[in-house]
Amino acid sequence: MVDGNTIDPYQIIDEEHTQHIDMDRATNEIALHNTKTKETKYGLDAMFHIVSQGQQWIKDILYFPLFFIPLKYLYKLITYNRKVIVGGTSFHQGERACNPDRNLFYRSLFIGLSAWFTAVVLNSYFGLVGQYFGFESPWYVEYFICFGQIAWQGIMIQFISPKNGWDYLGNMSAVSALGGILLLPVLLLTSFVTLSGYALLGIFGLVVGVMLMEHVRRCKSMQLGWWLLFLGSCIAV
Repeated sequence: MVDGNTIDPYQIIDEEHTQHIDMDRATNEIALHNTKTKETKYGLDAMFHIVSQGQQWIKDILYFPLFFIPLKYLYKLITYNRKVIVGGTSFHQGERACNPDRNLFYRSLFIGLSAWFTAVVLNSYFGLVGQYFGFESPWYVEYFICFGQIAWQGIMIQFISPKNGWDYLGNMSAVSALGGILLLPVLLLTSFVTLSGYALLGIFGLVVGVMLMEHVRRCKSMQLGWWLLFLGSCIAV
C-alpha cells in the first residue's frame, strides 16, 4: 500500500522534513508525512489513511467507536512495549534514537495481560496433564505462579540492576507470553488427537527450553547476568 521508495527510517530522515514532523511524537506513533502539503499524520490516523486509500466508507468503518477505541488502546499497548516485545532495550543510540517513551501504565498493563494470558494457557494445559495422571490442582495455582513470579522478579531485579527493572519485567513477560503462544497449538491439537501426559510434559519441556534460550538472549542484550536471574526465577517457582 506504500511505495518502499517513499519510506525513510526515523534515524536518517532528511532535516528538511523534520521541521514539519513532531519527532518526539514520532518515536511513539508512526508518522506519515506528505512532502507536498507538509501535512503529517500519526499513529492510527496514519495507518487508517494508508489502509483506506482515499475511500471514505473505509474510514467511516475504521473510525467507528466500536473499532477505533479498542484499536487505539491496542496500538498504544504495542507501540509503548514494542522494544520489549522484540527483545532487548534500545536498538539505536544517539540523537536520533527511535525508542518509545517509558509509559508505566502501558508497561504495567502489558505485564499484567501477559501473566494472565500465560496463566490461562497453563491452567488449561496442566488440566490435561492432571487428567492423564489422575490428579487435580486448585484452579488458582497457575495464576499464583505467574503473578507471583512478577512480584519475585520485580524484587530480585531491584537488587541486581534497578535501572533495568521495567525493561527486564517487560522482556520476561514477553518470554512468558511466548511460552503460552507456543503451547496454544498443542491445546488445539488435543481437541482432535489424544496426547499422553508424558507427551504433554515432553512438549512443555521443549517450550521451556525455547524460553530459556530467549531469556538468555534478552538478558545479554540488557547486559544482565542471565544465569543469576534464571536461577532466582527457578527457586521462586
